[in-house]
Amino acid sequence: MYWTGAGFAYVNIRRLRGTTILMYHSVASSEFMHWIEPSVRQTPEVFETQMRFLSQNRCVLSLSQLLEELERGQTPNTGTVVVTFDDGYIDNMTVAAPILARYGIPAIWYLPTGMINRGENPWIDQIYTAFRTRSKAELSIQGIGSWDLRDSRQQFTAYNTLKEKLLVASFTERESILTNLIEELQPTETPPRLVLSWEEIRKVSQEFPGIEIGLHSQNHVDLSKQSQEVVRMELEQCIADFRRELGREPVHFSFPYNQHNAETRAIIREFGLRSAMGEGNETLIVAGADPFALPRVEPPSSSTLFRFYTSGAFPGLPKALLGRAA
Repeated sequence: MYWTGAGFAYVNIRRLRGTTILMYHSVASSEFMHWIEPSVRQTPEVFETQMRFLSQNRCVLSLSQLLEELERGQTPNTGTVVVTFDDGYIDNMTVAAPILARYGIPAIWYLPTGMINRGENPWIDQIYTAFRTRSKAELSIQGIGSWDLRDSRQQFTAYNTLKEKLLVASFTERESILTNLIEELQPTETPPRLVLSWEEIRKVSQEFPGIEIGLHSQNHVDLSKQSQEVVRMELEQCIADFRRELGREPVHFSFPYNQHNAETRAIIREFGLRSAMGEGNETLIVAGADPFALPRVEPPSSSTLFRFYTSGAFPGLPKALLGRAA
């Protein structure tokens, strides 16, 4: 679709306009990549290739610039891109920030402040490490299941069952499951700290002015599955953390796992935030879009797919031709 020119023709015939928001997590160096779940990491080489392409072929805006245009009722041209990062990985500072600066690319980092406070690695990486370095072959988690991990199918089922459970768990439930998992598998290796510290975040704010800092809740739980009381508590605590550590008011938010509903969006507005990233019906951001449900695209490693995803033709053209995005 990209190399035949079909994407370009689709954008022009439909007279499409709008911005694509990219969602990154980790840009892991070889030193750290074996601690991080493959689904949430990109290699530095691929990331630099993508940033070079954006700098030469796309118009990259900061999130604040995009919101200013939308608030004026303006829709940016297709090929306009915003770069975002979730979860506060330390490699965002050591690897991604210098690359972003090299190509003049602005970005925003969304931080789960409780994890930053505790120096706690993302749960997805904790279970990845526990499975990868386990010394025990049998796993039994009360209320979830039992598996013989010597069987590859059972191992696959166990891993994905736990991921699905942890995606919707409360913070207390998640901590209990992780503790149980580590006790059961007895991993032989202890991972390094994978998330940023507040001192490092303050340093980034000083040295890389093109990087904005936003909120990603306090404990990275699915707010759409929590009570309003828990949602408010998560917001109150992460805003307090942000104010205390960075000395300013937060204005941007990212829903964990991009999950939200009308109630959680209303609470975000209630706390005076300006925007929120979250799952939406359309990928291209246009004037009139809900600033509290801004959808994002996970960048593919393939150079051709990356060019296509940021061209404005995705996901509209695949849906038109195939009835699905990919």
